[in-house]
Amino acid sequence: MPRRTAEQRIAELQAEIERIKAREAEQKVKKDPALHHISGAVRALDKALKESEDKATRAALSEARATLAACLALNGVKLGGGGGGVRRRSGGVAPDPDGVLAFRSKHPGSLGEAIAAEFGTDTATLRPVLHRLRDEEKIKVQGKARETSYSAR
Repeated sequence: MPRRTAEQRIAELQAEIERIKAREAEQKVKKDPALHHISGAVRALDKALKESEDKATRAALSEARATLAACLALNGVKLGGGGGGVRRRSGGVAPDPDGVLAFRSKHPGSLGEAIAAEFGTDTATLRPVLHRLRDEEKIKVQGKARETSYSAR
């Protein structure tokens, strides 16, 4: 087994520090009832945003989520993967289908990863929106797996 360089050891130690900080943030949420309830409220808002199609409702839900997320951040709790606090299976809130269509019109043939990056989410969160647009025949799909590209019809 080859020896690790100093940079590799430093990177591993920094990753371990981040894991410890995340674990501490999780414990903080578990110990403080207020943070625990705020974390639950953020999860509920994420679910509501995922299901809502009304733009006004989505805007109000997004504003409420941002306020609660800021409250958690003030208490040292990060949202999302590895940060403790709110755990999500995917990258968060699904983007608006109309916004995805507009992006698709301007950037034909883009991969799912590029679309997800544009909307600040991940491909797992974006996928249901793309599948729905495909089923409604609003976008054209070419390729398979990570090489799938999407174009507006």
